[in-house]
Amino acid sequence: MAILKNEIIGAWKLLSYIEVPVGGEEYLFPLGTNPKGVLIFNPDGYMSVQLSVKNPVKYNSEDRFADTDEKMATRAKEYIAFTGKYTVNDMLAQVNYHIETSLNPNWEGVTQVRKLDFEGDILYQKSLEPIASNGQMVYAYMTWQKITKSIDEEKMSAEIEELY
Repeated sequence: MAILKNEIIGAWKLLSYIEVPVGGEEYLFPLGTNPKGVLIFNPDGYMSVQLSVKNPVKYNSEDRFADTDEKMATRAKEYIAFTGKYTVNDMLAQVNYHIETSLNPNWEGVTQVRKLDFEGDILYQKSLEPIASNGQMVYAYMTWQKITKSIDEEKMSAEIEELY
């Protein structure tokens, strides 16, 4: 089990997020064609996933409770976030997300499984069970790039700034 875990430990920058309806071939981009996000796996078995549209509409105030319900609802539809423990299955090349906290409260207490594939510093993930999205069941496909220590400070700052 430690082999796959060693491969995923660290921080990953989102390159793409695509949904494919069950039984369909049409690609959907619920967060746009250029979303931003970060995936973090720590050595102690905890993970965090944050996905967002590239350029969200800003609130009218720094107080997130001071804006309209409509604007807050729009933002919730533009954002996917969850965190909790993870386990890996080396034989099946899978990671299991044991979700403890999520923007979608229906995911709390749920385990979601992702099939993993690597190509250099690129991680491909596919949901094995379909998820409900915008009135249909879909498979989620994510492509991530490892954020490495070898990136110089200026490049790292630019990448972090681009994420937010």
